[in-house]
Amino acid sequence: MARQTKRAQHAARMAALRAEAQAIVATGRCPQCGTALRRNLALAGWWQCGALGEPSFRQPEHRDLPACSFQTFTE
Repeated sequence: MARQTKRAQHAARMAALRAEAQAIVATGRCPQCGTALRRNLALAGWWQCGALGEPSFRQPEHRDLPACSFQTFTE
């Protein structure tokens, strides 16, 4: 019984995290810095702040912004 309860709790936590991520992505803006989000096509559902990573890897309009580390998964 304890195993089923833990699985149910885990599934509920994951559903809540997924719903939160989907709500953030629906806004189209990073919750930490307000920069536009972009999709990373390496993995399904991976979204990142436009100011994530080295400036040379960012889109031109985000290269002069301070670095941000926001990433999330919606799937």
